[in-house]
Amino acid sequence: MLDIVKLLIKAGAGGDGRVSFRREKFVPKGGPDGGHGGDGGSVFIRAKTGLTTLGEYMGKKEIVARAGQMGGKRQRTGAQAESITMEVPIGTTVWLLAQNQPQPARKYQVIKAGEPYEAAEPSQWLDANGELLEDVNEVLFQPLKNTNVRDIPKRELVRLTEDGQTIELVHGGKGGRGNESFKGPALTTPFIAEYGVEGEAKCVILELKLLADVGLVGLPNAGKSTLLSVLTKARPKIAEYPFTTLEPHLGVLRLGQQDEVRELVLADIPGLIEGASQGKGLGLEFLRHVENCRTLLMVLYVPDTFLTDPDGAAAAVWEQYQTVSRELAEYSPELAEKRRFLILNKTDLYQKTVLDSVVSLFKHKGETLMPLSGATQQGLDELKVVLSQP
Repeated sequence: MLDIVKLLIKAGAGGDGRVSFRREKFVPKGGPDGGHGGDGGSVFIRAKTGLTTLGEYMGKKEIVARAGQMGGKRQRTGAQAESITMEVPIGTTVWLLAQNQPQPARKYQVIKAGEPYEAAEPSQWLDANGELLEDVNEVLFQPLKNTNVRDIPKRELVRLTEDGQTIELVHGGKGGRGNESFKGPALTTPFIAEYGVEGEAKCVILELKLLADVGLVGLPNAGKSTLLSVLTKARPKIAEYPFTTLEPHLGVLRLGQQDEVRELVLADIPGLIEGASQGKGLGLEFLRHVENCRTLLMVLYVPDTFLTDPDGAAAAVWEQYQTVSRELAEYSPELAEKRRFLILNKTDLYQKTVLDSVVSLFKHKGETLMPLSGATQQGLDELKVVLSQP
């Protein structure tokens, strides 16, 4: 699942104004008639239902809109460039790393029409805090691979949470004025026009965080995918070995009947390991998707080595709970405060003494643990009642 990309977004520059003079038979001194340049194209971003990854931007380094056309003779304005609209999944956040500071409109002078004396100066670049960047290439072209995105200096531009939500990322440059605009009593033959203004440019990170009501979290092989498949119509990969889920999966749980049906979006998040908050294992690839979940369903289980050891099983499951809780808190304090329910999965494999020992330890620690089995669907009705609570 491609859920994070880095892009250079460039709006088109405005077209230059034209220097020209009316030349027609029987009109020896027709005067200036250079038209204005057309405006450059802008770049918009829009959230769209049905998209689940940022795969459309895989391998791309930049999105560039076209420049406006130069002004024409006979006071004709150059064509305005078309804008670009980028479509991304709902739940995409746009982070600003750097942006340019286009120079204001500058005049140029020509000896012969269409031959300016000098080129327009390039714009300056500012970082996410508005400070001048000395080495812009280090920001623009530094790859994201093996980089903790949370440590990159950045600023949130927008979080797209609704279908059709659209914003303008960069604005196209304004076209320059042609020499017809500079004529006057003191300057009847102006060889002066304006450059088109450079379009805005921004270096951004697009980060997708799935929007879900309930996120299933836990260690690898806890049975989260099985649980999602029996609660919803989702069909994630299921196997009897860890790390079968390598990307998040969504499913819809329907609660109630007829006119009182309520839908909850469930997300099966890839299993984490100790140190995930520091990038180990699937690490940050997993944790960013938990941030937008309203409720966490922590799925625990008894390891095979403790299936006949009541005390060892209770201690092992409690350690699982501590590990998952610690990784959530270290990644983000807000995650530790989210509403959560604790599930003991795979109860069809446990002896009664083992099950009672685990439940009793959690009760002693002040935590409520719900036993159920995704494989046999025992306890699912009770879980649905809990999840239906506002």
